This record gives sequence, C-alpha cells and structure tokens, in this order.
Amino acid sequence: MSEEVQQQPQMRSSTMQMYFLFMILFMVVIFIPQLRFALGNAAGIILTPLFSFNYKYPLYTLLAAGILVTIINSAAAHHYTDWIKMAKNQARMRAFNQVYREALRKQDMAKLEKLKKLQLRFSAESMEMQSQSMKATLITWLFVIAIFTWLWLFMQYSIPYTYLAIPWSHAVDLNRVSYWFPNWLLIYSAFTMPLAWVVRYIFKYFEFRKKLMAMESQELEAIE
Repeated sequence: MSEEVQQQPQMRSSTMQMYFLFMILFMVVIFIPQLRFALGNAAGIILTPLFSFNYKYPLYTLLAAGILVTIINSAAAHHYTDWIKMAKNQARMRAFNQVYREALRKQDMAKLEKLKKLQLRFSAESMEMQSQSMKATLITWLFVIAIFTWLWLFMQYSIPYTYLAIPWSHAVDLNRVSYWFPNWLLIYSAFTMPLAWVVRYIFKYFEFRKKLMAMESQELEAIE
C-alpha cells in the first residue's frame, strides 16, 4: 500500500479536528452575548465609518458588507486552493467513474479490485485538498463573524427605519423573521451567493491565465 494511502486516516482525523475546533469557536462567539457584542462593537470601529452611509441606506450597507465578506472568503480560499490540481482531479475522477461503472457493469472483479485501490489514493488526495480549504475557513471565520455581528447590531439598533422597497415587494421589514431568518439576512444571502460564484470565477480565471503565460514563457525559452 502506498504512503499516500497509509496517511489517509491521519489526514481525515486532522480535517475532522479542524472542523470541530471551528464549530466550537463559532458556538462560543455566538452564544456568549458579552463576547458577541464586544466583537461586533470592535468591528464597528472600522465598519461603521465605511459602510453606515449615514444610517440612511441600510440596503447599501448590506451590499457593502456582502462584498467585503465575499472578497475575504474568496481570497482566502484562492490562496489555499490549487485550481490547476483541482481541475485535474475533477477530470480524473470523471474518467475514473466512467471506467468504474463499465467494470461494474461487466462484473470484472479483477479490474474492480484494482480500481478500489486506486480510489483510496484519490480519496487521500481529495482529503488533502479539503484540509487546505478548512485552513482558509479557520483563518477567515473570526473576521466573518465580526462583520455579521456588527451587521446584526447595525440592523437592530442603529438604523432609524427598517422598511424598504425591493424588486419583489414594495415594503419589507428588514428585521422581521421569515423562514426562520430575518429578512435582511435573506436579502444578504440572495446577493452574496451569486456574487461569490462570480468572484471565485475571476480568481480562477487569472490563476489559469498566469499558469498559461508561465508555460508559454518556458516554451519560448526552450526554443531559444
């Protein structure tokens, strides 16, 4: 058995430990009011002058905070993600799944046994990439929670009115709870989810472009 496969249990254990650590820290911040308010007020020292818009345009505040959180998360994920390796792994897994289904259909037991061993190696590599992604989450979680806490305090206590018109309704109370969440959070999510996809696509585009330019330069140097 290869060294990569032997390391798979340790990698899985390390990833799970990081995940549980993140969840514990998240719950500590969320469920201790003093810590939550302190974190939100500390973030407000920077965010209020930048994104309060004189407390007149809460929708602009939501959008600005969403852009900031998206950039922070996307930049951290980009730093710890090898997009080239990820694309190769995805293409390899598609080819592997096709071969595996064919071997399963033909009941080729010898080939299936070889493919299962190969699958263990692929799983180890996938687990390694998940560990890198978790590192990005652990780095950004404090900033993101601070921004969300400030945003919650801002929406609850700072703005003079909470009703505004949006494309699908002429009057929405930002602090009213709908589907177990306040409306401002639903509006925030509706904006940031597609935005996150666009920002990550831009990061990936420039990463692939940089790699291609580096490969072209190496080829030109080899020719010369």
